[in-house]
Amino acid sequence: MGTSERFKFNSRLPFDPGLLKQEYAIDIDDQTLIGLSQYQECWNMDEYVYRILTTEEIGEMLDFLRDLACHRGICPLLTDDQSNNIGLYTEGPLRDKICYLDHEETDLSPGFRHMERFIAKCLQHPGAEWDQLERDYPVVSDRDEQHEHSVLDLKVIQEIDRLLLQEDLDEDYTRQLVFSKLTIMPYAESEQICRYVTSDDMFIQEKAVILLRKRNYTAAAHALFEVAQHGMHNGRMAAIFALKQFRTEESKRLLKELETLLPKQYF
Repeated sequence: MGTSERFKFNSRLPFDPGLLKQEYAIDIDDQTLIGLSQYQECWNMDEYVYRILTTEEIGEMLDFLRDLACHRGICPLLTDDQSNNIGLYTEGPLRDKICYLDHEETDLSPGFRHMERFIAKCLQHPGAEWDQLERDYPVVSDRDEQHEHSVLDLKVIQEIDRLLLQEDLDEDYTRQLVFSKLTIMPYAESEQICRYVTSDDMFIQEKAVILLRKRNYTAAAHALFEVAQHGMHNGRMAAIFALKQFRTEESKRLLKELETLLPKQYF
């Protein structure tokens, strides 16, 4: 793409990509910039939930986030003006994927494979918030899975696994890496999520259980039975909820057994 064309779509944006590259070493690819420019052309404050941040706003956010290891490699680009932001992974194994920066709860798992996908959904449903959008991740059914996407996601997971082998990783950063790994796990590899229901990190345990429930992965029923008995509070509650949702003969039997083992408040 020529310089004049780059300037044409860059000039539509509230932020300066060149300045972000110069001051923060953040290099946003052309396809992302084109998608954001298209969004900016359609945007009006009364209809759309998200607006694109200005250069100053992005800089302030980056300065704030730089001390938070778990936000490593994420550049906030849009906001709902309620202290929540849409972030672009600009480096590492999750590069180009899109996540949600919630001001109350930190879960930086990708929701979209790239910015164009997020923009397309926002243009289709301008009044929809993040949780209301049909996202690429997690894949909750084998009917929704495409082989080429699964292959790419498994490569990303391998890169995350290599990162997780490093010593002295920040605890919050490690948690977010695992969250992302579990969230992008191909449906055909759901069994790998089961390994994390015994995690000694209560947030990872809960995340794994929730993903198994969303996938309706009934093969995990016995593993969830064990979590309901011996897991941490959040994991136990999530496991019982999952077993109730499964509604298989096995899950019904396991729930009846749990009712004899656990206090009534769990039900």
